[in-house]
Amino acid sequence: MVYPFLLRKADCVLVQHEGQKELLRKRSIKSIVFPNVIDTSAIDPVLKPERKDFVYVGSLDTRKGFVDFYKLVVCSPTISFKVIGTPRDKTGSHYYEKLKVMNNVLLTGRLSHKETIRQISNSKALISTSPMEGFPNIFIEAWACGVPVLSLFVDPGGVIEKEDLGVIVNGDLRALQSAMNSFTNANGFEDRAISYIRRNHELNQDRINMLQNIFYNVYSKPGANQ
Repeated sequence: MVYPFLLRKADCVLVQHEGQKELLRKRSIKSIVFPNVIDTSAIDPVLKPERKDFVYVGSLDTRKGFVDFYKLVVCSPTISFKVIGTPRDKTGSHYYEKLKVMNNVLLTGRLSHKETIRQISNSKALISTSPMEGFPNIFIEAWACGVPVLSLFVDPGGVIEKEDLGVIVNGDLRALQSAMNSFTNANGFEDRAISYIRRNHELNQDRINMLQNIFYNVYSKPGANQ
């Protein structure tokens, strides 16, 4: 009850993508899209990347769809995976232990942010099995590295499909497996992904100015400081 009340009473509602903006519009709530930003200067390019593994990054638990990821690994014995992260619940721990005996999986545990980015840069694609997200920063980081996203459920604002930034299979695990078997990030993907990031998410002066203007307009409204 508190959340809808706060949305309606807020002076300004910021959302991460157009899909969220449309959901609020249907509830007669105005919002402004301000995409997640990334400092691309912190991303070191990988020289001659191998890009043969699919990488899975994040919280290893039920909420993030780790069970579906395990199923994907089981039905894809010829594909190699890297898993970055640690279990966060009993279910995650159970399937993490089961992955330890599988020959096509490398479990790295938790890594530093810099090393995680390096591992993503050196991967064929990022795998997402999470059933629900806003706009995952890990997607943005993958695209900034020129790496596609293969997603079971989530396509924030429809950008994967619209911008051709990977594959979205709408919950079809077999389709995701098929996509991994046939996927190639050729045909200029790396340049396309990095260009998308520069246009929409790169931390630069224009985005800083945009955020400053948003807050200036909010605080300039009559009664905003009362």
